[in-house]
Amino acid sequence: MTDLTPATGTLRFSIVFFGILAALAAGALALFTIGETYAIVTAATIVVTSAVIAFTASPLLGRIILGVLVVTLAGSLTVGALGTIQILAALAGDQSGPVDPADPDQLASAELKIDQSVEDNTFRVELSESELNAVLQDALTETDTPFQLITIDILNASSEPALIGFHGDFKNGRLSVDGELTAEIMGGRLEFELVDAEVGMFTMPGVARDAVEDMIGRVADLNRALAEEGADVQDVVIGDDQIVVTGIATGEGSIDAGVLLASFSNLGEIAIATVDAPPYAPGVDATAVDGEEYYVALGDSLAVAVGVDSLAEGYVSQVHRELSLVDGIPYGLRNFGKTGETSGTMLLGDQLTTAAGFGEEHDVRYVTIDVGANDLLGHLASSDCSEDIAAPECRSRIDATLIAYEQNLTLILEEAEDAFPDADIVFLLAYNPFSLGFEEQVEFEARSNLALEALNEIAVTVAQKFDVLIADGFTPMRGTTTATTHMTDTPPDIHPNAVGYDILTAAVLDALRR
Repeated sequence: MTDLTPATGTLRFSIVFFGILAALAAGALALFTIGETYAIVTAATIVVTSAVIAFTASPLLGRIILGVLVVTLAGSLTVGALGTIQILAALAGDQSGPVDPADPDQLASAELKIDQSVEDNTFRVELSESELNAVLQDALTETDTPFQLITIDILNASSEPALIGFHGDFKNGRLSVDGELTAEIMGGRLEFELVDAEVGMFTMPGVARDAVEDMIGRVADLNRALAEEGADVQDVVIGDDQIVVTGIATGEGSIDAGVLLASFSNLGEIAIATVDAPPYAPGVDATAVDGEEYYVALGDSLAVAVGVDSLAEGYVSQVHRELSLVDGIPYGLRNFGKTGETSGTMLLGDQLTTAAGFGEEHDVRYVTIDVGANDLLGHLASSDCSEDIAAPECRSRIDATLIAYEQNLTLILEEAEDAFPDADIVFLLAYNPFSLGFEEQVEFEARSNLALEALNEIAVTVAQKFDVLIADGFTPMRGTTTATTHMTDTPPDIHPNAVGYDILTAAVLDALRR
């Protein structure tokens, strides 16, 4: 008959109690060292074994097992505590220590490639794995990070999803981190996600994994680094031991339209088209007018009225005036447009967030958005495209731009809809400044029209998802830009003249009247 004395009952309780504690401690240690599956098996085995022994074993064996459980508990807690202290010291310790120097030759080679590419209106930078490691290591000196050294190993082919092996040495704790991560462009930013990571003997749990992801992202923030040079990253291709970064230089200089006009040289003197545009009276020569209800404008240099003498001649001010007259309401105005803006910089910069903040505090009745031309036109003016727009290098640029544009515009319109729930939102399609009227004779004009049409088709598709109205700024400008822009000036300029802005004004108003 089984012994039911108080001593035996106490022993049973102790075995079960310490079995549960030992299971939790050993399971946690297994989770951080050999993985989730092993952690579950370890914890379950200890719990089941201790329960069976508690109710079947002799008192002597029970006491032995109890001792083993206590030792397991103490050992797991000790090892776990020491490892945790090491990790915390590495992640949260003094980050001001020295970092290993970057390879000077590889760094110089990478910086030369970046500098040369960003001098143009676009860039397409190809960095080898060694050059990228030098850039990342140099970034450690400029970034608040606990890493002393970071090296990466590109594991995938360029046709496969990005998979990057990485190794990092911490400044504190004499620890290193090893793992793999993926990378992709999301909303104009290069995002990293850890697939696997180990710090010393420990695998990374969720919270620590997020912290390491964030630290690696800050060090490898190509978007931030290039943005400081006035650039917007549109695409990153990682594979075959190299990284290819494509984007737009977003400074305020004009795209070199003269390069593209060389495509028309065989036609002799460029004919000046005549265009009948609806005449609109100028509006206010200001970006801000107070009112009880508002019209808010977001966009690039078109919203800023580059190409005419004053804001009053631009489409934003003219639309503001016409809306006020037709509705009989003295609308306020906030024009947040920014010269050189791309869909990527609109997401990463302050234009959209500032406008959204304004919308939270004011009654906004109308919103217009124009963005996307700068995403594409610079690539058309690049050396890869200006000689042969059908060349593989040019197609690669255009395809990357269109993919990034769709992602970015989706986020832009989603934020605009949330920020201005009661407003009529109008998106203005981009025109082709290189559509001078020689489409049948000049291949470049025909192909550039196709590229702009592809960009605008994306805008129409995305706008329909959010019930955003479409203003067709492309069709009425097609084949007319000798008369509607400054393309025949010296030097040529892609921006509209007064006639062009009248046409864009009509496009916006037509969209609102439908």
